[in-house]
Amino acid sequence: MNLRFLRTAIAISEYPTFVAAGKALGLSHSAVSVHIKALEDELGILIVDRRKRPPILTDRGIALVENAREIFEIIDNIKSLADEEALIGSMTMGVVPSALVNLVPPALAALRVCHPKLQIKIKAELSAELAQQVRNRDIDVAILTEPETPTQGLRSQFICDEPFNIIAPATASGNSQAELLSQHPFIWFNRRTWAGQLIERQLNKSKIHVRSVMEVNSLEAIESLVRNGIGVSIVPQRVCAPAYDESIKVLPFGNPQTARRLVLVDRVNNPRARLANALLQELLLLSATAGAA
Repeated sequence: MNLRFLRTAIAISEYPTFVAAGKALGLSHSAVSVHIKALEDELGILIVDRRKRPPILTDRGIALVENAREIFEIIDNIKSLADEEALIGSMTMGVVPSALVNLVPPALAALRVCHPKLQIKIKAELSAELAQQVRNRDIDVAILTEPETPTQGLRSQFICDEPFNIIAPATASGNSQAELLSQHPFIWFNRRTWAGQLIERQLNKSKIHVRSVMEVNSLEAIESLVRNGIGVSIVPQRVCAPAYDESIKVLPFGNPQTARRLVLVDRVNNPRARLANALLQELLLLSATAGAA
C-alpha cells in the first residue's frame, strides 16, 4: 500500500474539495483522483461518495483516514527514535485565538530553532471545541482556558495565569469596579468561551449588574471598541501582550483578582508526548520571562 495515497486520503478529510487537498499536497486534481481510485481498487471499498458535490468520504473512507493517521503517528514515533535530542515528526495543535497572537508564535519560533525538522499545524477554536477535538484524536494537543472540572481522559499542564482586568476609556467616570461596570455600557467577551463564562460567573457572584451593549469574539476588537469610547469590558491580561496605552483605564477585576488559567491539554498516553513536552517548556519559559519583565 502506497503511503502517499494514504496521505492524500487524509488531506481529503481536512479540505473541502479535491482541488484544495491537492494544492495542500502539491498535487493536481487528477492526481488526487488517481490516488483515491488506486486505494479503492486495492482495498475493494468505496472511499469517496462521488454523487455528492463536492465528493465526501464514505463511512469506510472515514475509518480508513482514522487508521491512516495512526499509521503516520507510528512512523513519526519510529523516526524520532533515531535521535533522542532532535524532535522529528508532525503535530497538530489547537489554540484559543487569544493565545495565538502573542504567546504561540515566539514559542514555535524557539522550538523550530532547536528542532528544524518538526512540523506543526495549527487550528484556532474555542476551548470547549479544542478539548473535544483532543479527546476525538482530531488534534494532538491544545492550548486553552482550564475548564471548571477536569476532562476525563485528558492530561492538563499549567502554562500561566492571566488576571482579568476591567478596561475603560481613559476619560470614563468612576474609579471603582462597581462604578465603572454599572455606569457605562458593557461589552461582553464571548460567553461561549470558558473565559467569558468565568467572567459572567464572577459578575453574578459579586452581584454587579451590567448594561450589555454587545458581545464580541476578539479581545483585540474589544480593546479597540473600548479605546473608541463604545463601553467598558472585562478581559484577561494576555501573557506576552504589550501593556495598555494611556487611552485605556485599567482596574483589577475581583477581590482577590480573578484570573483564567491557560493549560496545555493532550491525551493520557499521547504518542506525541515528547513533542508536547518540548512545546510546553518553551511556553513556560516565555510566560516566566514575560512575568519577570
